[in-house]
Amino acid sequence: MFRLIQLHAHLGVPRIGVDPDGYASERAALARYRATPATFFGVGRFDEEGTLAEIIMDAVCGPLGDCPRPATVVHAQTFQRLCEACGFGLDVLSVPELAVRLGIAVRLAPVLARSGRHAAAEFAFTASNRIAREFASRVDDRQWRAELCAELARNPSSVNGLLIGVGALSHRDVLDLYPALCALGSELPACVHGDLLRATARPLSPAGVAALRLGI
Repeated sequence: MFRLIQLHAHLGVPRIGVDPDGYASERAALARYRATPATFFGVGRFDEEGTLAEIIMDAVCGPLGDCPRPATVVHAQTFQRLCEACGFGLDVLSVPELAVRLGIAVRLAPVLARSGRHAAAEFAFTASNRIAREFASRVDDRQWRAELCAELARNPSSVNGLLIGVGALSHRDVLDLYPALCALGSELPACVHGDLLRATARPLSPAGVAALRLGI
């Protein structure tokens, strides 16, 4: 049996959420997962006793799959899937390191063939990396938020950096920055705001956590 799973951190401890719907095959579960990539982390394989035996991590960078490079690592705090370029300079875990952290076998799913990507996605990882690095220290800057929203409108795949930056905030940071976070939530481009709004149905997913912290 296969089920879609969420992966998030609570007080620094990884937590796994399980969707109630079951699938008879890995392929069917991955097809459903790829229809809503911002909501789930990947697919879990459960044994006959209902125990999670393996996690199948999709080899797609970011919650929306707009980065053309395959994911090979995850962010160590938010568990966001990242390629080597998007993860450069960030605190990341390799797939084997993630498996050790979770105590469950983890493997990459087959790479999804990509076509029709906008050329800007090839370079969005640089914006994502910058957004993630600067977020905590600059989100209360109105001009920086305006520049961030303009970047998201040009390159929606740079939302990866937004999710990482928001997810990496401590609870104290969220309280201190909440007015600025809510302001940013109201300023986001419609396409990004819509994706995050839908993600609130899965509040423990990286996108769901970001949406709630942004007051969406």
